[in-house]
Amino acid sequence: MNIKINRMYKWMSPVLLVVLLCGCTAKVAETDENGLPPHISVDLQLPEEFKIGSSNIFSVQVSKRNVPMEHAETAEFVIWPENDEDSAVTIKADELSPGSYEASYVIEKEGLYVVQSRIQFADAQVMPTKRFAIGDQAIERLVQLENDQHTDAPAPAAGHHH
Repeated sequence: MNIKINRMYKWMSPVLLVVLLCGCTAKVAETDENGLPPHISVDLQLPEEFKIGSSNIFSVQVSKRNVPMEHAETAEFVIWPENDEDSAVTIKADELSPGSYEASYVIEKEGLYVVQSRIQFADAQVMPTKRFAIGDQAIERLVQLENDQHTDAPAPAAGHHH
């Protein structure tokens, strides 16, 4: 009986090992030549000039490895007044050409706003955000905020040198 068991182990061990290894294959994500996930490029574009009470066009171009990412599962823009995300409005975007999604929205009053495009694919999601301003005071505030962001770099550490 021991001889039968030993023979069985001799041929079963490699078979069992192969079965276990095949069952444990992991789903490996796509990677580029550096072993990193492929780079997704996103270009969120705002209207050159915003118009109160008229349609304003928001668009985003999405590509992976310079190839347009077509047929998003979800494509939308979310717009809200700065510091009032509870007032956010979601607008469905249409794919006008491969990888290019667009929506129009009428803004009723001057102010500082945030727009976020939310584009969802089976294997990726992109959600770039930009601020924009309508009206002189809002434009001044936006310029101030952008300048503050550039000067918020940490100051060099101070210390005593003897």
